[in-house]
Amino acid sequence: MMKLMKWLFVNRSIRTKIVWSSVLTSLVPMLVLSFLFYESSTKSLERTMYRSTNQNAQYVAGYLNQYFRDLSSSALQVYGFSRVMNLMEHGRNVNDEDFFAVGESLKNYYTLVSNKNKDTVIKIMIFGKDNKLKDFWSRAASYDSIPFNESIPHYEDMLDLPFQQSLSFSYKDAAFNQDFFVFAITIYDPFYHSKIGTLVFYIQMKELTKIIEANNQPPNVIVVRNSRGETFYHTSDEYDGVVSSVAAPDVQLKKKPKEIRFEQRQDLLVGTSYLDNGNLSLTIVYPNEELARHRNNTLLIAIGALVFAMLCISLLSLLAQQFLTRPIKRLGQAMKKVRNGNFHVTLSQPYRYRDDISELTRSFNFMTEKIRELIEQRYQMQLRNKEAQLLALQMQINPHFLYNTLQTIGGKAVLIGDYDIPEMCRSLGDLFRYSFYEGNTESTIRQELVHVGNYLYIQQFRFEESLRTEFDVPESLMEAPTIRFVMQPIIENAVVHALGGPDDGQLLIRVRAETDGETIVLSVIDNGPGIVPAKLAELKSNLETKSMEVFSGVSIGLKNVHERIRLAYGASYGLQIDSKPGEGTIIRIHIPFRKRGESHV
Repeated sequence: MMKLMKWLFVNRSIRTKIVWSSVLTSLVPMLVLSFLFYESSTKSLERTMYRSTNQNAQYVAGYLNQYFRDLSSSALQVYGFSRVMNLMEHGRNVNDEDFFAVGESLKNYYTLVSNKNKDTVIKIMIFGKDNKLKDFWSRAASYDSIPFNESIPHYEDMLDLPFQQSLSFSYKDAAFNQDFFVFAITIYDPFYHSKIGTLVFYIQMKELTKIIEANNQPPNVIVVRNSRGETFYHTSDEYDGVVSSVAAPDVQLKKKPKEIRFEQRQDLLVGTSYLDNGNLSLTIVYPNEELARHRNNTLLIAIGALVFAMLCISLLSLLAQQFLTRPIKRLGQAMKKVRNGNFHVTLSQPYRYRDDISELTRSFNFMTEKIRELIEQRYQMQLRNKEAQLLALQMQINPHFLYNTLQTIGGKAVLIGDYDIPEMCRSLGDLFRYSFYEGNTESTIRQELVHVGNYLYIQQFRFEESLRTEFDVPESLMEAPTIRFVMQPIIENAVVHALGGPDDGQLLIRVRAETDGETIVLSVIDNGPGIVPAKLAELKSNLETKSMEVFSGVSIGLKNVHERIRLAYGASYGLQIDSKPGEGTIIRIHIPFRKRGESHV
């Protein structure tokens, strides 16, 4: 489908695309309407045929089921003849005092079977428990010689059938040159299910054919299969391929005694019924000739209508595209000029036109005007960036002079025996050196803690006993990488807001580090006065509001730290602030846990 669409539209002129689009979009609803008309007509005929077929299948299946019920029940009436049962199980003894009584019982049983099946049974064979022939009866002497040997299908299988199972099949006897229908059933003890013997009935196939065809109407085809899935009767072999692949009825059809389905593009309606009394399946094939003719006529009408519609739509599309392609070509030529770098192209378009092409032309003019404005804004932005870079270069000159001055002050203090001043100068110098370091912006937690230690060392001289710090950072996290200046601004913020006020007390600042999955959580905890809820809510809101200023001085407060972490690692990292008035403040820094040198994805 995609290849066809590409062939129709890719590398085609706008004129060709309009024609193809009109044809395809018009054909879709017409195809849908034709399909609905076709489906409604055929479905109506299918439902009518289905109802009549269902009734006919029920009638034929019921009649045949009754026939095999009579045959099966007449065979099972042997349970009422105890002497015949004893003959099957133990055989006959000529010295037995019941010898003549057994003969009389056999005669009565044969008469019962013959009468119950309307004289269609021509031979009955009684086999004993040992599969040996115990007695037989024939309607005529000529049938006495019907062989029972390897020439008969299922010769050995039908003497040992499972409990409550029968076997039916047909074959052509070479000696008699006749088709015989054979019905075999093994008799079991009803309580212990032990085998007693087997009964085999012979019926001329023409008698069974009369019964079946008396209930069939051509061109319907009837197919009868036995418990082995073998077709032993059919009125025609024309549709053998439709039913030959169906499994044996006792495997598939017992759970669904009746099934009606369409085959071969709905041209055939196939009804299959399970005949429980004969362990057989009956399949009736109904050729749907009327539906096939109706389908062909509908298809020809639909094809003719589609061809006529395609011709009309194609001609109308060729006429209509003249009014569409001309302004589009003008627009395409203007876009080529813009692609070549000419952004001063403007297309004239009367404002009284309000169609889509006119709106597209006005949008093109608006786009070129905005592009010119953006180019000017970007040029001005580049100038401001250059000014900021020059300012940063100027600021880098002062730290070198400051380092040398601090070293001179420290040296003078050592000469007069004051060793606190050199330590303060060293700490302050390290602070400036870390702050103005020009190399990689990536640092480690260990280096950040050293920087924090230098800052706290200087503050200790100012606040003395009022400031106390604790560090709880595992050695395994010391070399974890992080961006620079993520902890010192937060600790400085705690010192500024918690000390120096009227209600000074001892400030305890604890720095703790732990892992949470693939995240390192650095916590800065103080026991200061805390933050009131309104101020805390405002502070959290400011953290989530992205700053739009490109260069905002040298401030590196909480918002700056939060935005730098998110720029470096993503929106799932940053600062989290919790505080309660009178209980202190906890600021958690979330950064990814990775080895140094790895890039964060």
